[in-house]
Amino acid sequence: MSKGMSRQTLLESFGELKGQFDTSLAEAKELDDQFMALQKKFHQGVSGHLLNAQEKIPKESPIRGQFEGFLAAVKRTDAAWQKNINCRDKGLQFRKGFNDSLLVFVYGKVKSGKSSLGNYMAWGQTDPDIHVKTATPADRQPSFFSHENTHAENGDSQNEALNRQEFRVGATEATSSIQGFRLPGLTWVDSPGLHSVNEQNGRLAKDYVEHADLILYTMRSDAPGRASDLNEIQELKTNGKEMLILVTGSDINQEDWDEVLDEIKVTVQMKPQETRRMQRDYIAKELGFINSDQLVSISARYAQEHANDLDKVVDSGMGQLFFTLHRISQQDGVRLKRNVPMRNFYQFVKVCGDELAPYHQFITDLEATMVRVQTDVTKSMTNEIRAAQTKMRSKIEISFEEFVGLRNDEHRMNEAIRNAHRNWNELLQQVIGHALHEIFSTASERFKSAVSQTWHTSALSLPDFSVDKVTEMIPSGVRKGNRGIFSGLGTLLGTAAGSFLGPIGMAAGGAIGAAVGGAFGHSAEVSTRSIEVITGDNFEQIREQTRTVYSEAIEKTIRAQADTSLTQLLADLQQTIRQLSQEIMDTQQGIDALKLAAEQKIR
Repeated sequence: MSKGMSRQTLLESFGELKGQFDTSLAEAKELDDQFMALQKKFHQGVSGHLLNAQEKIPKESPIRGQFEGFLAAVKRTDAAWQKNINCRDKGLQFRKGFNDSLLVFVYGKVKSGKSSLGNYMAWGQTDPDIHVKTATPADRQPSFFSHENTHAENGDSQNEALNRQEFRVGATEATSSIQGFRLPGLTWVDSPGLHSVNEQNGRLAKDYVEHADLILYTMRSDAPGRASDLNEIQELKTNGKEMLILVTGSDINQEDWDEVLDEIKVTVQMKPQETRRMQRDYIAKELGFINSDQLVSISARYAQEHANDLDKVVDSGMGQLFFTLHRISQQDGVRLKRNVPMRNFYQFVKVCGDELAPYHQFITDLEATMVRVQTDVTKSMTNEIRAAQTKMRSKIEISFEEFVGLRNDEHRMNEAIRNAHRNWNELLQQVIGHALHEIFSTASERFKSAVSQTWHTSALSLPDFSVDKVTEMIPSGVRKGNRGIFSGLGTLLGTAAGSFLGPIGMAAGGAIGAAVGGAFGHSAEVSTRSIEVITGDNFEQIREQTRTVYSEAIEKTIRAQADTSLTQLLADLQQTIRQLSQEIMDTQQGIDALKLAAEQKIR
């Protein structure tokens, strides 16, 4: 049998410790303030970068969708952190009034004897009446308080424990609030039952249990080691809580015949020692981290009925409980009082730090999407160039078909080409703008709204229309000759002159006269004039050059503009990713530093 102690001796020992209790609430509050600053910086930094990037990304872009997912994650993180902060603040406010005492929190399932045990600790009675209360000296009377209430149906009313100066017992679910009492050096908290039909009762208990210096977990002796109890205990152990497990109601009603009163007399007896030991062994085995002698089988009813018999108080298990509480308060009370707020803060920032884990995957997904956007833009650029060139070529072909009838009029042809050139330039502007718009329709909102401002039509020169010509001589008429007339006349005159010289003279004179006369006359001839003949033109050359010039202009301009815009877009995205990564890394490092600071203060 473990050493025992009376209730009164226990309470006196707590009173002696009252002045020794200290708290690390101030230290925890300092770390808490640092976390709040870190949380604010994380939210403002990440949200700011995402919203700034979103302004440049169209709604239909996969990148925008990921940014929106990122923002949604930030909101979820804020909500989760705020929930933890609210719960923590609630606990810190709760603890502030109990800095000079050991905060003992009774925790367990519905109807596991929590309220009866609390009444016994407060008054020495499981269901005290007015006589017990008035008979208790003023300096030994517990000071009851009521805290948060769920207002669940059939539960205790607001401030009921305070008003009645006791815990309600006997109802199906008597407790629906955080309530308790104070004695010098001891704060005892009774909590709503776990696994209640009123779910909010159990949630309320869980919100406050982590702020206890010591937890007393109660389970009924008639159903020891249920899986639901074991799971709750394992969770508390995982969270590093100081805990004592109590097997309550370890008694039986024994009926005897009262010869004097001639009626059945019911007395409370402890369950056999072997039964109690077997129950503790079973629970310890199922838990796996505790020895059976570290569990306590108790009956507050039996202790109450034998308050003046220390041996029976010890047998009730209450004496062992009192001794264990005394040992804990003397050896570990001050340490627990210091460590619990810091340990709670450590768990708090650890949970908050875990919320950052998904962000690393967000960054990875965003980088992968950025690569896909780059690939899609490149593919779209090729397709849009081909479509723009086809549309431009079709317009040029239509124009040149209309020019065919002007091929013989160089002036009108050049005038028509100049007019068409202006129309082609306007169409060129349109097809390039449309192509760039389509290429970046799902990539950059900023580029979509600025296409017309980022590109201007270049002066595309085309050769003038000209024709090839040659000069040719053609007959223009015929002139008759007069040489014969003048020759005949000369012959007559020469013969006449030569007659003076005789026959020889006449012959000679005739010959000379004919020659002289012929010299003064002329032969018949054909007259001519020069004309220019068109042998060809550069119409087909202009047509082909026009197609080439505009086709090259489309490809060169689109590629240049798209490459510039894509480079800027990717640079913006890379910068956003770097900024987000830095914010996440800074926050993670800040949380790790806070965890380390809290861990170093736990001793």
